[in-house]
Amino acid sequence: MTLTATQPTPALLLAEPAADEARRQAGSLLLDLRHGTWKPTPLERRIARILTLSASAADGALSPRHIHNALWEGSLTMTRENGGRFATALGHLAPALGTPGVADMAVDLIGAVADQG
Repeated sequence: MTLTATQPTPALLLAEPAADEARRQAGSLLLDLRHGTWKPTPLERRIARILTLSASAADGALSPRHIHNALWEGSLTMTRENGGRFATALGHLAPALGTPGVADMAVDLIGAVADQG
């Protein structure tokens, strides 16, 4: 499946510090995942797969709405389980998807988590 990200209208773009924080959160988590110092829980893998499937079923594009719905699916458990790092990263990524580099990082992170065990 191919997953891309939608670009919000310019009025919805965040200030650079918010986009920088989204990049930092996702990049740190992705690095830890690749080095084996963080491993997603079954719930986090399920949410990543839901994101992949829901975006692919619609138009192949990841949107803030997809992330919001996935976080809702994960509920309170996802914010506490495994340090809440995946939920936190998704929360920062959702409003920053229109910022250059953030959408690609979101797709990389979600794909990597979905592909785990």
